[in-house]
Amino acid sequence: MLALYGLPSCAGLRSPSPWVMKVELAIRSLGLNYSLIQPEFLQAFRRSPTRKVPCLLIDRKPFVESERILRVLELYATPQTFPHPNDEDHANGVAFVRLVEDHLYHIICKSKHSDPNTSKIMWAEMIPYAWFPAGLFTRLMQQFIWNRRLANTSIGGLTDDEVREEALKDIRTLAARLSKKNFIAADSLTRYDFTVAAHIASILLWKIDNWLAPLFREHRVFYLYLERVSEAVGGFDFELTRS
Repeated sequence: MLALYGLPSCAGLRSPSPWVMKVELAIRSLGLNYSLIQPEFLQAFRRSPTRKVPCLLIDRKPFVESERILRVLELYATPQTFPHPNDEDHANGVAFVRLVEDHLYHIICKSKHSDPNTSKIMWAEMIPYAWFPAGLFTRLMQQFIWNRRLANTSIGGLTDDEVREEALKDIRTLAARLSKKNFIAADSLTRYDFTVAAHIASILLWKIDNWLAPLFREHRVFYLYLERVSEAVGGFDFELTRS
């Protein structure tokens, strides 16, 4: 029995965390049954057995960190395995995963957390309570925490204009790759697509206006890529299903 702990849906996304979506895509690709547990934000880390997300319970044993979870999942599902590319494409897969996890992810976080107007809308959705002072405190604390985190990344010392230029480089690099390949490392799905698709979806489909999402939406190839990934894992809704 598999149970995956994540964050509550937000801004039109099934899950606001690309790391949770990454694990979900991996589970779907193996055809395993699981439950997604999404407590309210203020309870999410308290209810997670490890106080982290994503946290995957496999027969009640918790696992954290998305890459570790994927390794454990593959062992659990033996003899089933994730689709792996050949050696040449393996190098490309690793390179693009590093691009989105170690660089683009920080830019996405900056676009969502550093702007006081957009972050206000986001936190009002994540914490939809009438007692506004608590919501305000959480938002300001999260803004402070994220600014501290981002200061120690590769974009920490850059101006807003310089961050935008870095974002354009990443976007154009990904768009160029996906214009030539159906998937990020090959012409068929590989385990690297779980990471790349989840990160692209986390900003491309983000419904709260910010400066970054429109730059992605200029490239139709990203929408087509997410459709291909969804179909390849047997169906996956990146966006929140409307009732």
